[in-house]
Amino acid sequence: MEKRKTGVSPELDELSGGLLGEALDMLADGGEFGVLVAVEDGDEEVETLDFSDDGPEECLDAAREYVRDCPDAVRYALCYVGAVAGKAGAYEDALIFEFGERGYEHFSGYMLFTGRGEGDALAWTDPAPAGGIEPLL
Repeated sequence: MEKRKTGVSPELDELSGGLLGEALDMLADGGEFGVLVAVEDGDEEVETLDFSDDGPEECLDAAREYVRDCPDAVRYALCYVGAVAGKAGAYEDALIFEFGERGYEHFSGYMLFTGRGEGDALAWTDPAPAGGIEPLL
């Protein structure tokens, strides 16, 4: 098995940052979404989809399967709203994300947020790593 590169390319950083920005805008507006996915091909064409027609786990599975089945996909990012345990042990709202690029290690992370639906009052933390994940590409 070929060893994967570590790190994040500028192209993946741009793709994942754009998707997270879109998700944060939706959260600020009080919008609902399931699992947002952005997939970029070798021609730098990006397709963004919202998997929201089922339960949360089914939508996440469908989004991951979509990425795996994209024959021309070079890189991807996905995100969804969930919760992570905070320092006090209570669960806090979080934007959870995964991203990866063909030939590279894939990663996950999260950003805590408050103020959903409150426009400019939406606040979020810097992205925090949640660890490596099994590559989809």
